[in-house]
Amino acid sequence: MENINIAVIGLGPAGLAALKSLREEGFDAVGFERRDTVGGLWSYSDNPAFTSALNETFCNISKFVFGFSDYPVPKDFPPFPTSPQLAEYFDSYASHFGLHDHICFNTTVRRVTRNTSKDVWDVHITNPDGDTVLSFDKVVFGHGCESVPLWPPMPNREKFRGIVMHSQAYKTPDSFRDKRVLVVGMGNTACEISLTLCKHASKLYQGYRRGRIMVSRYQDDGIPLDTQLPWPTMRLKYLLDNKMPGLMASLVDRRMIDKMISDVARFEPAPPKTSHSERLGRAGRRVREDWRLLPAPSMAHTHPAVQEDFIPALYEGDIIPVKGFEDFVGDHQVLLQDGEIVEVDAVIFCTGYKLDFSIMPELEMDGAGGLLMKTAGDGLHGELTDQDETLESRECRQKPHLPRLFHTTFPPRWASSIAFLSWMSPQENVWGVCELVSMAVAQIWAAETVKSAGEQPRIDGYRQPALLPSVDEMNAEVDAYHNWWRGEWEKDHSIRSGYVRAYSFYRFMHDAAGTGLYDNLDHIFSSRGWALWWNDRELWTWLAKGPMNSYSWRLFETNPKGIPGCGRKAWPRARKTLQEAYDTCEEFKHQAQANYKERMFPIRNK
Repeated sequence: MENINIAVIGLGPAGLAALKSLREEGFDAVGFERRDTVGGLWSYSDNPAFTSALNETFCNISKFVFGFSDYPVPKDFPPFPTSPQLAEYFDSYASHFGLHDHICFNTTVRRVTRNTSKDVWDVHITNPDGDTVLSFDKVVFGHGCESVPLWPPMPNREKFRGIVMHSQAYKTPDSFRDKRVLVVGMGNTACEISLTLCKHASKLYQGYRRGRIMVSRYQDDGIPLDTQLPWPTMRLKYLLDNKMPGLMASLVDRRMIDKMISDVARFEPAPPKTSHSERLGRAGRRVREDWRLLPAPSMAHTHPAVQEDFIPALYEGDIIPVKGFEDFVGDHQVLLQDGEIVEVDAVIFCTGYKLDFSIMPELEMDGAGGLLMKTAGDGLHGELTDQDETLESRECRQKPHLPRLFHTTFPPRWASSIAFLSWMSPQENVWGVCELVSMAVAQIWAAETVKSAGEQPRIDGYRQPALLPSVDEMNAEVDAYHNWWRGEWEKDHSIRSGYVRAYSFYRFMHDAAGTGLYDNLDHIFSSRGWALWWNDRELWTWLAKGPMNSYSWRLFETNPKGIPGCGRKAWPRARKTLQEAYDTCEEFKHQAQANYKERMFPIRNK
């Protein structure tokens, strides 16, 4: 493997996991990062061309869930770490595994092209020394999906004399002190920007056309919501999503809407003796009538906005909800969707990003759902269609272009040498899933390398190597995915590009990575977990009832002989770390519930 050189583009969480997994498998992998540090958008940069989380941003995934499989989250982190803490964690991960020595910082990859004469990929880079071309056997794209801003149509932009910017360029509220500001969008980015502005701007409007399901990270009792979704529960959800998608979408939407209204009811002002049901009724009217958060796109197509402080800001009047942006009509006048004109000094568009695949001109696009197959070199790109995107741009565009990626990762024609980690939109924490996919890529490429050299050993009863399906089979899966995705897009344009079909996606990736999880535990109605329950009740409890973190991915020894492509390396500390994570989470839950009871029943508890 050491003779196979691989380029990893982008060293955010996905690229870091890929670099580590590939080097762990023995490949000569090198990373390229245009910034001067690792962590991607979680490492703050004041460069307006670099997307980065604000210093005030909190992670939407709790520390009980998000850690890498063999690098535990620091115990002193709060339940939901800040972006500086996440940046520290990712940098520490890179240091622990010695990855910094294999990264070229301040280096931009402009494009990747096929060198047919040498059967390699030419990586065209720009660094402080100038432009050059380096050749690699394989390439992993981990450069993210939030780099090229997407703007709505602005036919009269020249009439406006105030500040116009995309959320990518927003870093601090200092420039907006005592100004009237319109923030366009209702996704997490739009909400976070507004929260940083509301104590600085003289007037702050939030403009949006459609509603958005918005929930707290916590349950009413103070327990992080994501700790209540263990592995078997999510396997059952994915099974039912696959078998009964319409029913599941309705049930999940109902559950999340109920939670949103319950979250809002916490802040609803009412006399002391007001019943809980009356509070819920008032909160529901606020959500539907005053703030227009409902109706909202289905959770079958997109993720919720996750916020604690936005709803209180609406109650306080710090943020004024208005209809969506329509156009500029004067020096400081903006026309809204309902015909209202507001006077503002600045407009910040939180309208999403283009998924620009031109970095690999040979990447095949479309080819299903009535669209001809083309390549990214033809000027095609996808779009990240989060709810931040305004309706105008949805209505004005044609059908989105989709890359041909097997399980949102491998281009069938080049699957043995190209992998994308920057398109998938999973229903679990994204960098954890990127680590899983990185393990799968490393195992698949190791198995394919050994196969191409004619060296694959055959051992009866041993785990089979993680070989790719045929090109025809991969293309058939891509066609099926494109047809499904476009069918959902026709129903509602809010579906995110790259939204994974979880049931088949996770089974393929876990099997290819060799985690052994599905072999030992599946959904709650499967018989697979009974042997584990009988033989190791303690471990079964941690997996079946504890938070769904990634430490279990290195728990089972599936490749004891270390045969390339037959399974990732197990981690000796996996069991201990899994137990500690479970115990820490249980301790936090018990304390949260005790605090909740004290607040709700102060007299009874005295």
